[in-house]
Amino acid sequence: MDSFQAALEAGEFVCSAELVLGRDHTTAEVQAFLDEAAREPEGIRFLSLTDLPGGNPALPPESFASAVLERGLVPIAHLSGKDVNRAYLEGRLHHLARLGVRDLLALTGDAQKDGFLGPGKPVHDLDSVQILWLIREFQKGISYQLGTRSVRLAPYEFFPGAVVNPFKVREPDLVMQLYKMELKIAAGARFLITQVGYDLRKLYELKQYMVRVGLDHIPVLANVYVPTAAIARMMQSGELAGCVMPPDLLRRLETEKKPQRLERAALMVAAARGLGFAGAHVGGFGLTHGDIAGIVDRSMEIGAGWRSRLDELTFESAGQFYLFPKRPDGLSDGSGPFQNALERPKASWVQRLSALAHRLCIAEGSAGARFFQKHLANGAAPWMASLCRAALAPSVWYRKALFGCMSCGDCIQDYLGYAGCSVSGCYKQLRNGPCGGSRPDGSCEARPGIPCLWNRVYEASLALGQDPRRFARILIPPRDWRLDGSNSLVNRFAGRDNLSRRQTLSPISGDSDVSHR
Repeated sequence: MDSFQAALEAGEFVCSAELVLGRDHTTAEVQAFLDEAAREPEGIRFLSLTDLPGGNPALPPESFASAVLERGLVPIAHLSGKDVNRAYLEGRLHHLARLGVRDLLALTGDAQKDGFLGPGKPVHDLDSVQILWLIREFQKGISYQLGTRSVRLAPYEFFPGAVVNPFKVREPDLVMQLYKMELKIAAGARFLITQVGYDLRKLYELKQYMVRVGLDHIPVLANVYVPTAAIARMMQSGELAGCVMPPDLLRRLETEKKPQRLERAALMVAAARGLGFAGAHVGGFGLTHGDIAGIVDRSMEIGAGWRSRLDELTFESAGQFYLFPKRPDGLSDGSGPFQNALERPKASWVQRLSALAHRLCIAEGSAGARFFQKHLANGAAPWMASLCRAALAPSVWYRKALFGCMSCGDCIQDYLGYAGCSVSGCYKQLRNGPCGGSRPDGSCEARPGIPCLWNRVYEASLALGQDPRRFARILIPPRDWRLDGSNSLVNRFAGRDNLSRRQTLSPISGDSDVSHR
């Protein structure tokens, strides 16, 4: 057990700093931060190392992990799937294990932006949930076949964490974030760090929700980011994915100097401590180790005084959805009822027709499934299998015309409530819920003006009367690329698609009904 895990499990209030690794291999600012932190006995000991942030080229966390360890500090390496496939992700885990890194933060990663001669190809072979599952299997020792021999890799003990965004403005965005958080924990996340946000009421609602669903044993670090006015404008414009910048705060930042911004950050750290968070994750462009250490020291001086200064910490966005009713002190009442703002939508004819066809002809045990499984199984008569494949060919045209199907051959349309194709409809082709990057209006971070597919999935589930809490329990495996370009319905009946490999994880106990009944 390393000191980061030990501190969290001992109930200490842990302060970590985020080091944004840049594009140049010299990165003098990061080197200076490490040297200063190493010289200070009471300095920041836990340093998170970013993984090509913002979708731009940059140094990976492995490039500085050894330097952090050599100085007696603890690296928290970010690991995202936006730039590399599952084979390289496993290779990176081996590399981190060789370096002696234990603490990981699994992320989906930002949309691609800058790059050599243009933006790079988005990979997103594994999403954050699948990365956590990979880490979990890695810790056991992954088994695979090498010719006729079965080989088991040497296990290595990691301490994996994940990110959650509790600052979403709209109900679908927020609820799907909470469900995905539960799925991440079930898949192996042992600590959480929140996304950047500036509404203390929203932040505290996350803790209150976790109590309601029986997850309050999972330590959460509140993200305390110190923005300049220029960065705040980038947040508001959507250039920095997933960050909500309320207009009132932006107006304040336009006139504030650095000492005022640092004071607000100290208030946020004091509030996080007072509200029972496990720690604070502090960052900001151009901040030195002295700046961050000063924020932490000042937060101790403020103590419980943050409660009389809630107006400096609670910035509400227009149309803001809150999960719980408001208390007299301005925060939410976690013991109150969940506040569903969304009326149950009406199912479209496409949804109704598709759900009916699935129930009668595709679902396990249906007459159609029994017939096609029999004649597409191994050993079936070739001529009959050929006829079955021909009979199922029109299903490809149906999916292409109505869902934007890209013929991945490993369809999850039944899981999505017939809301659209997760390959064509989601920029990151996610299969286990949304990333945290959607904009305040619910549109995609990479495709402004186009609604996030997972918002439509949430609404489609409600429209069909399905329980959207399945997104907190069912882990969809990564796409099987051997099936690319083939008929997914044929693959379903032949037992080649993802259906049998879906993982139903242990449901979370507690009062967690935020769906519409």
